[in-house]
Amino acid sequence: MAKIELEGMQELIDKVNKLGSRGTQIKKNALEKSAAMVKGSMEGKAPRSDSNKKHMADNIQVSEIETANGVDFIQIGPNKGDNSEFFYSKFTEWGTSKIPAVHWAENSVLENRKKINETIQDELQRGLDELA
Repeated sequence: MAKIELEGMQELIDKVNKLGSRGTQIKKNALEKSAAMVKGSMEGKAPRSDSNKKHMADNIQVSEIETANGVDFIQIGPNKGDNSEFFYSKFTEWGTSKIPAVHWAENSVLENRKKINETIQDELQRGLDELA
């Protein structure tokens, strides 16, 4: 999973964090909007077979908001512990000893890095403006 560092918005994040539960909702909206954008990109990049069946591209997983070391985030796409019907998505992303890695999920995040930052910043600012 690719990680995106939020650039140039620490002051904005600090203001939102001081709002308590109202700030939590603002952060949730910002993360969910960005996650939807990345999920759409992943759906377009995920490998598809020609057979008429369910495809992993139609089943990109999006986690609930999680927190680690004081940082909120959402996991999108395959994860190494996946045992679902679409477990093979992790093999196309990271590869195996016999299958080369494609990195379609990671590339979706990296290619949208600037848009992700802009979306989060815009949503945080919009939330603050609505409360003012």
